[in-house]
Amino acid sequence: MLPRFRTTQPMTELQEIRHLFSGAASAIETRFSERSQLAGEVSPGQLAEAMSKLLFVFEKLDTENGAYGPLPYDDPSDLGEHGINIAADLATWAERMELPQAKIDVEKVAVGIALWVVRHEGEIRALEPIVNGFAAQANHTTSEEALRALFRAMQSVLEHAAQPIKADLDKINPGRPWRILNFNCAIVATRTQDAHLMHEAFDTLGRNLPEDAPAFFEEGLRQSDKPVYGPLVKSLMQEYFARWTVRH
Repeated sequence: MLPRFRTTQPMTELQEIRHLFSGAASAIETRFSERSQLAGEVSPGQLAEAMSKLLFVFEKLDTENGAYGPLPYDDPSDLGEHGINIAADLATWAERMELPQAKIDVEKVAVGIALWVVRHEGEIRALEPIVNGFAAQANHTTSEEALRALFRAMQSVLEHAAQPIKADLDKINPGRPWRILNFNCAIVATRTQDAHLMHEAFDTLGRNLPEDAPAFFEEGLRQSDKPVYGPLVKSLMQEYFARWTVRH
């Protein structure tokens, strides 16, 4: 289970991330040792060692400088990019080693790293493992409180994404992480059935993905007929669908 990254207990969050990573890395290394190593590649063990050192650095920086705010001598954006790239490489190894749960857990660790970057006011320069980690959590989250927390985490990552990501230049790729994260954030907000969160998410999606907004709200309007959704969801979907249909 992905730690909820409670903002009041950042040190506990890092410990939970380390624990989650340890189990996933151990499974990947064990499976890797049973198979022949491909020459010239960084092994899972080397990646795991690098990640362990980095998580130690995160804990040390939080202890010395506080859990929030800029770091005086270190760049959280650079540190976060390094950690997220390690997580992405380990997730690739987990997939190759046919360890789907380890892959999910490593991608959840990438989420934790992203939220550490957010706490220290950095920018997030890679999204793919983070998007996958969020999706895994969303698929196993049902309580309203947990969905609200998940929405806030996803929204904070959107806000702190690096400008080249926000520029969304790769528009021809429907599977680009920026697009998927915006969609998933809006879907999670819808699942809360909280009007305030839905307005926030829908407005964000409209700003970030104006070309995709009409189709998203059209599909959302169809989905709102499901019994799981109440009249509020249908009303808001109708409002935004009408708004974007008129606009486009």
